[in-house]
Amino acid sequence: MQNFAGRAWISESDYELVRLDVEAIDTVSIGFGLLARVYKGSQASFRRRKVNDEAWLPAMATYTASARVALVKVMRRGGVLEFSDYKKFGVDTSVTYGRPKSP
Repeated sequence: MQNFAGRAWISESDYELVRLDVEAIDTVSIGFGLLARVYKGSQASFRRRKVNDEAWLPAMATYTASARVALVKVMRRGGVLEFSDYKKFGVDTSVTYGRPKSP
């Protein structure tokens, strides 16, 4: 983790993580660079929001990354994941026991 810099925002009222931003400040080698190498400048961001004034749930995740995999392929990827339309469900459960059947 020493090759990453990050910033986190915490809700003052709930002490919950609201946002997290992380950036690679140096190239990171995985498996001595044989398995993968994530290059400096790769970034990720994660955001949460309070839903129905009850629970903190994911709202958005974004990333941009440049990496070399298995000494062969250089990959540049980015994406955005958005989470929405949360619904609250209620479940009622009941258990009944009958008499065991005679053989």
